[in-house]
Amino acid sequence: MTLSADKLEALKAALSDPLLLDRPVDELQKLAKRLAKADPSQLQPARPVRIAVAGGYLTDYLCEVLPLFLRHRGLDATLHQAPYGTMFTEALNPDSAFRQFGADLAILLPHETDPQSRPSVGMDKEAVGALVTQETARWTGLWSSLSGPVIQMSFASPSLRPLGETDGLKPGGMGHFIRSLNMALADAAPGLVDLIDAEAMSSDLGRSLARDDRMYRLTKQPFAMEAIPTVANRIAAAAAARLGTARKALILDLDNTLWGGVIGDQGLSGIELGAETANGESFVAFQTYAKALAQRGIVLSVCSKNMAETALEPFEKHDAMVLKKDDIACFVANFENKADNIRHIAKTLNLGLDAFVFVDDSPVECALVRKELPEVWTVELDDDPAVFPHKLDRFLPFPIAEITAEDRQRAGSYRAVAALKQAESGSDMESFLEGLSPVAIDEGVRPDTIGRVTQLIAKTNQFKLNPDVFSEAEIEARREHVIALRLKDTIQDHGIVAVAVTEPEEDALRIRNWVMSCRVFSRRLEHLTREMFRDAAEAAGKDRLRLTYIPSGRNGLIEELLPKLGFSRSNNQNEFESSAEMPDTLPDHYIELEKAER
Repeated sequence: MTLSADKLEALKAALSDPLLLDRPVDELQKLAKRLAKADPSQLQPARPVRIAVAGGYLTDYLCEVLPLFLRHRGLDATLHQAPYGTMFTEALNPDSAFRQFGADLAILLPHETDPQSRPSVGMDKEAVGALVTQETARWTGLWSSLSGPVIQMSFASPSLRPLGETDGLKPGGMGHFIRSLNMALADAAPGLVDLIDAEAMSSDLGRSLARDDRMYRLTKQPFAMEAIPTVANRIAAAAAARLGTARKALILDLDNTLWGGVIGDQGLSGIELGAETANGESFVAFQTYAKALAQRGIVLSVCSKNMAETALEPFEKHDAMVLKKDDIACFVANFENKADNIRHIAKTLNLGLDAFVFVDDSPVECALVRKELPEVWTVELDDDPAVFPHKLDRFLPFPIAEITAEDRQRAGSYRAVAALKQAESGSDMESFLEGLSPVAIDEGVRPDTIGRVTQLIAKTNQFKLNPDVFSEAEIEARREHVIALRLKDTIQDHGIVAVAVTEPEEDALRIRNWVMSCRVFSRRLEHLTREMFRDAAEAAGKDRLRLTYIPSGRNGLIEELLPKLGFSRSNNQNEFESSAEMPDTLPDHYIELEKAER
């Protein structure tokens, strides 16, 4: 069954709307049903994933709309829903339908009644700590039974506080126990387990929506129906962060977005920015929010209708500016239409359009970008500037699973990418690459690198062979067969930007997966990695290489690259093979290889 044209357009508009969670539940239910009937080829490409859901409460209503929110985040999900009240039995039993489903991701949604250990009034700190340790061991045991990534909701605060204000602050209170348990679970969570903060979500929702005791008595769902969009959005955001489809770039307008007024009309002294006025202070707060995003790896760009030198003046001369020119990876200020300028920014940074969020105060500019670039999440900032940070942050545009050193370096890396693009346009490519004096360091698997290795290989990327992921334990077990390359040059230390996992087979060296950051496209790091495959095959006594390439909708450039690296399809359509020897047609990569101490 196919959708009518008007229903299909409404579905596509909803999936490109960053504020999907603001829609009424009954509308979301209708949209979810349309998504189930839609022809996937008529929608934006999404990563196919299998997700198993188990809860300590009834998850039927939530799972009804969850595929819609996952698709909103770039994930085409097939769900398996465990029966109500079977979370532990299904997860621990290797023969259960939950375990046999072969999920790429497990979602665990415990209820406040699930902890077996509970404090009693009068317990001291040590006794409560022992209960927390006991309960934490129960959950870590559950996680260890699941081989892939896990997202778990933390425990919400209890609905009642019999000890009054001391309930959450003193040993013996259930609120204190839940807080202590949540922190212990966060500390104990291994690399592929992510927690969603239920207490923060409850605070955002408010008591009446987060805890609906009548709904729980009637349906065993602990929150109101109106809370479902927020819960589904939080879960989908966490899934996107773990599976690598989260957005990672913010494009900022300038006038009436980063400051009040129009710099071209009012001049440097006329714009509203700083502590002198409420609005000026609010614009500082929004810049501070954007700066914090940049510091943890979100790439900032500017797209403004201004003369470039005028647009840059506040960044260089205004004392109240929090953002500086060095915080901006790509700065575009001209009088061209913003859709074309955003396309230019995406091309300059080697990012897909679906990596971007765009904010602007102009309804006209926002309407244009929504129409021309539905892949971009466009947010109109037409309100009081005091709410700008909250308008973005509430729908979780840039969720993260964990922050690595490479994440913190990302903004600098993308500034280097933009500089490289600009330099390439007027230089001889060979002398340009050679002049960068690039060095690749094979970092291997160590305690300080294993987090980044598992993070990178878990992401959906434009350069990734297939969906295979590996836990930290699996990476550790395969450490002798893992390539982890850090790239540095005269411009930037890019951190670990390429990971490959190999495995000797009877007659070949198999490349189980190979991922490379888009920050280093055009740097010929893939040529060096291909040489390392040759050397690894020789060390294993193999004369052939074999890999599985599965198109994801985003990794099409690999299909073009594999023949250049000597690979051709075997009888199996997704299988590629090559002689281990290097093709003689590849140009020099100019990269010096070093090996880090293990």
